[in-house]
Amino acid sequence: MSKKSEKQMAIMVDAVQPHCEEKIIAAITCSHAGSMRSLLVSKLLGQGGGGGKTSNLPNPVFIAVGDESIFAYKYAPRGFKFKIKQEVARWDKDDVDVEYEFSGGMATFVLATKSGENYALEFPIVMGGQELAEMFFSILNAKKIS
Repeated sequence: MSKKSEKQMAIMVDAVQPHCEEKIIAAITCSHAGSMRSLLVSKLLGQGGGGGKTSNLPNPVFIAVGDESIFAYKYAPRGFKFKIKQEVARWDKDDVDVEYEFSGGMATFVLATKSGENYALEFPIVMGGQELAEMFFSILNAKKIS
């Protein structure tokens, strides 16, 4: 893994660690799947808004992975830093399956809980972001969609 990807991951882990009692090993910022493209398309067409809400998680959302749990946090971007506001969800890692794919400059993934909740999320992978995404998905033991 490149030093750049390691540094990017460390910045996100360091941002969320003070808000979590569990050791965080990976973290990523993401949006509801489709919302980034919807926002871009609506802007290009001169419309407002970014499409409908795709889950009850905030948009954008900060996903952090601990040794035993996966966390979702409400946050506010602050340039290249993050202001973590509050934990909004927590799942036992053993109760979540993750599938992902890379398409059109985006990493799209679904967190599927054993209780039936599904959270479709995405983040950009342009300019070296795919390596960061692969590291994140590897830590989650995610399955790549063929």
